[in-house]
Amino acid sequence: MSKLYRFSAGGVETLVTDEFLTEDITYPESRLEEFRTETNYEADLDSLGQVLDWVMDDRSRFEKGDSDIDAAVAPAVRKFVDVPPRAAGDERIWHYLAVGWRPDYVRYRWPWEGHSRTLTSMREKFTVSMRDLYTPAFGRLWFMAEFTRQEEDYKPTEAILSRQYAANRLFDRTDMRQPEVVGAIARVVRDVDDEEFIDNGEVFEATAKAVSHELSTVSVESINTNGVEQIVREKFERASNAE
Repeated sequence: MSKLYRFSAGGVETLVTDEFLTEDITYPESRLEEFRTETNYEADLDSLGQVLDWVMDDRSRFEKGDSDIDAAVAPAVRKFVDVPPRAAGDERIWHYLAVGWRPDYVRYRWPWEGHSRTLTSMREKFTVSMRDLYTPAFGRLWFMAEFTRQEEDYKPTEAILSRQYAANRLFDRTDMRQPEVVGAIARVVRDVDDEEFIDNGEVFEATAKAVSHELSTVSVESINTNGVEQIVREKFERASNAE
């Protein structure tokens, strides 16, 4: 197990330069030490690193910049960085992992030469606040897996994150980005054949829109998780029958 660090004041501002974002720069321990502090948490970074190495290997099925890399990496991030949600909300931990531990992975997942990449969009992957759940390189994967896993079953996570339209619909737009809502949809993904829901873009989008509309008139807290799941299943059935 490895000690988890967080960046202290000035670390991100000093280390995340334009050259760091656009070139293959990895900082040595001696450079990082003055900008980090220890947390009370540990993580199995060796095992997580093996997953990243496998994804980035020339023999893997993934190409640089592939969005479905998320489906392979998110379960590993959640499993091997097994910290409480409150700790996972500390963006400085994720910033340190992206900048100080594996910047090579961040650049592989979002290559500088990618379509419409800018310094601003690249910097967001390393340093943005956790308030923007869809952006931080490692933190986003932890919460995506946390919201979609069913105890230790990560198959719904993999199913959702391997379909970019589904991942975008659930995590890039704030109307659906609630743990209870995403969890309920993940349970339907788990229970229904892929071709009926997750692979049917029209049904998936119609279900998401209907759920979003329904929840705009009632708070998630007032109907609890089971109530949300009932709404999702009802809207899915209606969308399926309308085809």
